[in-house]
Amino acid sequence: WIPRREATRGVRYSKLRLWTMSVASPPPTSTPSGPPTPTPTTPTTTTTAALRVTLAIVITVAITHKSGIDTELAFGWSWLREQPFFKNDSFEPIVATLSFFPPLIFFYTLDMLSATNSGRWLRRYHVRESADMSAWKPLSWSELKADPSRSRFAVLLGYILPLLLFDALYPRRTLPIEAPGICRLTVEIVLLLVIYDALFFGVHRTLHLVPTLYKNIHKKHHGNTQATRANDAVRLTFSEEVLDVACSIVGVNLIKAHPLSRAVYNVVIVYMLVELHCGFDFPWMPHNIVPRGWMGGPRRHDSHHADGRHYFQKFFCYLDDAVGPLTSHSQKSV
Repeated sequence: WIPRREATRGVRYSKLRLWTMSVASPPPTSTPSGPPTPTPTTPTTTTTAALRVTLAIVITVAITHKSGIDTELAFGWSWLREQPFFKNDSFEPIVATLSFFPPLIFFYTLDMLSATNSGRWLRRYHVRESADMSAWKPLSWSELKADPSRSRFAVLLGYILPLLLFDALYPRRTLPIEAPGICRLTVEIVLLLVIYDALFFGVHRTLHLVPTLYKNIHKKHHGNTQATRANDAVRLTFSEEVLDVACSIVGVNLIKAHPLSRAVYNVVIVYMLVELHCGFDFPWMPHNIVPRGWMGGPRRHDSHHADGRHYFQKFFCYLDDAVGPLTSHSQKSV
């Protein structure tokens, strides 16, 4: 009984609505009143929904089979604590250093693939429209001679060599007989991430707030002016490496984390640091699986690299949301 004109209008409206929904969101833009607002996060997809269901199942199984999992952890811990490599004082810094390579190689492969015709489907997940891959460009010999600190290997060596020397001069690693239960293991890893993130928020905001500190410590990290790439995670000065590691060390000692929790935490945080700078926003990433607004993710951190006045937390959002951005445009520092 609907008149023909009204029916036709409804069809036209439906087509217009579908077209507007299909248009990609624009890249982040700066506004006079504040830093750029990151483009909306990747919408919930079948993949994200399936992973949320999977996570709920894993948590349910862990709760209902806690005693069995604790038994397996105790068995594995009794073997692991006797291994020479695990008893070595430098085990944790070595694990942390080696943990950088798999995610760096993974996201490098995705970046190179996205630049080809066969991999153009990956571009829909880029946090910013940019085909620039200069962040991955190897340094020439003359560039390395002029400034050896620009080498990514120099950054990793600058991180691990002082720790290896300290461990050799001050051996102190002791391994308890008791294994952590699954609950303690999970809680300690989450707590370590939260403590690290809160401590680095204060450090990071201060580095942007004080021009001298920014210039001498943090500016190198913002050296890539294009879309962030995974290896920006290791674009650090030695001073910033020390501050970064110190935030983790404080957390580990503050809660007296079990050695197994610390080992797993090292692998987890390294992956999250690389993912944060990868320049992709996939549905399976943690910030899309947890409730929206809990974690920032690569899109939000890329907005920080684009402007520098907001989003100083690496993983979570609550401190940035509570404190807000730096107000003066002169404090942008990028």
